[in-house]
Amino acid sequence: MDQASFEQLCRDTGVALNHPEPDTLAARQQISIDGVDVGLFFDEFDAADRIICYIDIGRLPEENREEILARMLAINLLTGTKTAGVYGLDPQRDHIIFVQHFLYPEMLTGESLADILQGYGRHARHARQTLLDAANTTPLPELLSRSFDPAHATLA
Repeated sequence: MDQASFEQLCRDTGVALNHPEPDTLAARQQISIDGVDVGLFFDEFDAADRIICYIDIGRLPEENREEILARMLAINLLTGTKTAGVYGLDPQRDHIIFVQHFLYPEMLTGESLADILQGYGRHARHARQTLLDAANTTPLPELLSRSFDPAHATLA
């Protein structure tokens, strides 16, 4: 993929999302989907074979921080790879983020990427209510299975 193809994919994704400003993603590499901030980044020279996606799960609460961070690390051990995504902490904003690499980006269309990003938006909203709630004792595999669309794993 080259930069022009990435920007066109971003525009096509904005159109598929029915975003009022479809060029936003191409221009800023960021977009808000149903209240969830998503960033897409591409580097034609260092990693032309992938797009990196950051999904903002939400602010790390002041209470039970260690338990929530331990939960994120446990999820990474259960599911984390570059193709299945990993959780991290954005220390500048104190937000939990989900990072996903899309390999073979030339196989993505605006419609398929829009579908994936909307699924990640649903996951982020669900995670805010469950994963960031240290009092929620539901087993992690069950929480994850309820919040992810398994079809998207094959596209990433």
